Amino acid sequence: MDKILLQKLANRIKELRKVYGYTQDDLSHLAQIGRSTLGNIETAQNDITFSKLNKIAKAFNLSLAEFLNF
Repeated sequence: MDKILLQKLANRIKELRKVYGYTQDDLSHLAQIGRSTLGNIETAQNDITFSKLNKIAKAFNLSLAEFLNF
């Protein structure tokens, strides 16, 4: 995934996490992914799989379309 897109996604996740009042621990638990993995995604260090995108969207109770609307 290109770095600019990864950064936009990272910013979207951080923004939603703050709006929902979630810590990284909260979101990683809800999305059933590792906290360190989430941290790496939020800092655009790691590429992200479609399944992880879907898990994070579900944790926010959003469709993928809503989640990726940035």
